[in-house]
Formats: sequence, C-alpha cells, structure tokens
Amino acid sequence: MENALVKTESEQSNRYMVPGLIRGLKILQAFSSEKPFLGVSDIARELDVSRSTAFRLSLTLENMGFLKRVKHSKKYCLGLKVLDLGFKLLAGMDIVDIARPHMEELSENTKVCSHLAVRDGISVVYIARILGKHHTVSSVGVGTRFPAYATSTGRILLANLSIAELATLYEGIELKKITENTPLTIGDLINQIEQDKSDGYTLSWETYEKNLASLAVPIRDNTKEIIASLNVSCPTTTYSRSELLEQVLPELMQKAASISTALGYRH
Repeated sequence: MENALVKTESEQSNRYMVPGLIRGLKILQAFSSEKPFLGVSDIARELDVSRSTAFRLSLTLENMGFLKRVKHSKKYCLGLKVLDLGFKLLAGMDIVDIARPHMEELSENTKVCSHLAVRDGISVVYIARILGKHHTVSSVGVGTRFPAYATSTGRILLANLSIAELATLYEGIELKKITENTPLTIGDLINQIEQDKSDGYTLSWETYEKNLASLAVPIRDNTKEIIASLNVSCPTTTYSRSELLEQVLPELMQKAASISTALGYRH
C-alpha cells in the first residue's frame, strides 16, 4: 500500500513537469569544457529529439541570452545569461566572502594556488580561486567541474558520506583511469576515503594530472557537516610530499578551521 502511494505521488509530480523546460535545461547541461560548442544536430543527438525541435529550443535560448551563436559558424556556445546566473548564485553564498581573506593569506604564505570547492553529485565545483606565486599551475576557474573521485577536494567532500551512500552514488558509474594513481573501483575509492577520514586531509599526488600535487581539508558548518573543501595545488617540483605535509598542511588546516569557526562550527 505504501509503495503504491509513493508511486502515485511520483506519477503526480511527473505529470506537472514541463517537457519543454526540461529539454531547454538539458541543452544547457550538454555544454562542457570538453564540448564548448554545439550545433543543432549535436543538440538533437544529445536530447534524442528531432532536428526541428532542437532548432526551436536553441533559437528560444539564443533569444533569451542563454545561448550565443558562434561567429562564422552554425554552432552555439553558452551565453552571458548563464554566467550571470552563476554569479548571482555565488554572490548569495556567504562562504565565499568568509573564505576569501583566509585563502588570500594562505596563498601568500605558501606561494601556491588555493581553491574552495563544493560537491554537486559526483562532481566538485570550484567556487573560489586565489592564485599564488606559482599561478601558472592553475587553470581552474570559478565554476569549473571535476570528477570527485579523482581529486583531493572531491575525496574530502565524499568523506561526508557513509559507505552505503558512496556505493549508491557511484552505482553503475565507471571510474575512468585519468592517471596511474586514479582509483578505478568503488572499493579502491572507499579505501582511500577511509584513509582520508583517518588522516583528516587528502593528499593527491598526480591523481588527476601528471606533475600536479594537491592537498585538501574539510570545511564544516554549525551542523558539523562537511560543506566545502579548501585545497592548495602546485607542481610536484614546488614541494616534496614531506614538505607539503610538514610546511603547508598546518597552514591549510588553520585557515580551514578559521573559516569553519566563522560558519558556526564548534568541536
């Protein structure tokens, strides 16, 4: 009886959804750093709709400023309205304003880039970045997404989940090999995260990118939940593993603690 009720509520919810709006939002989600430009045919394939439907949806989004026609091309890219929405979202996130001065001091003291990230499903989204002396190492801009399983920031954020929640989150999802040090199975990932929990930090050494090291720690709020990750990244030639842990980690943890305290976290 209870299952039937849940199914009925789900069916009622789906009945009120607007297919055209869903398709429009799926078009925006189809763009990525790997696919910054899409034509009508590309969009039709992504949504599994006819070319005429894809054309009408794309034209509507273009007229509203969410898509922009690429010059001398029949392809589209994301328009400024999408960026505007992103900045409005970030403007409302107090954590960025709270974290920024601590991140600036962190990068000044360590001479490397610092980033603030949050989790969105199986991805991490970078919401703030401060360049350090070795700024050429970071091409990560605000809004950049990375796979959570392959990054230090992602593993810290995944540490907020139970083993059962992790298994459910990655059910049916392939962990692609990015470097020799990337976890390839959910079992490997869980083992790494359990070690991260024990350590209180995540050290990534060429896990996502060759010659790149990253160190991340959690940021908690007044509920004691991990809501963000603070990390530093640099070439593997800037600091050795031991130097990162001995010289940079204490500074990183102190800044994360200050941000967490400002967000209401208490031991």
